[in-house]
Amino acid sequence: MSDIAQMALGERVSSHRPGSTKVMNQRFVGRRLSAAQFTVAVRGLRVSPRNIELARAALVDGVPTSVLAAQSQLTRGAIDRTVRRIYEAHLARHDAPMEWREVHLTVPRSMAERFEAQAAAVIAEHDFARRLEVAVGRQSSGKRGAGG
Repeated sequence: MSDIAQMALGERVSSHRPGSTKVMNQRFVGRRLSAAQFTVAVRGLRVSPRNIELARAALVDGVPTSVLAAQSQLTRGAIDRTVRRIYEAHLARHDAPMEWREVHLTVPRSMAERFEAQAAAVIAEHDFARRLEVAVGRQSSGKRGAGG
């Protein structure tokens, strides 16, 4: 967890022990990234180091943007814009097919969990198919080069 996240939440965020709780960013429920995803998403973006650290606290550590705003003396809207920009960069790099669309829903938790599990499975299938296409393309081009 980043220094900003620890400072902003103080005692409210516990370690990753089983049974521990983390504060979720309510404005971006479901919009969480792993540290690796975040690193890839910010690559090439023109964002100040301070804003990257704030967005990381929100997206990776789950610190509410209202808490970050109070600690950093920025507006919540400014932090939200940075968070949204980085999250959208993540989605753009995800290479979703054109017929896919982004959906924002407010549904019961049980329904959301089922939907998220289905979405994760479909995304994994799509990613696997894309990697397979790339691998087959590399093999095909390698065979042509060897036969010529």
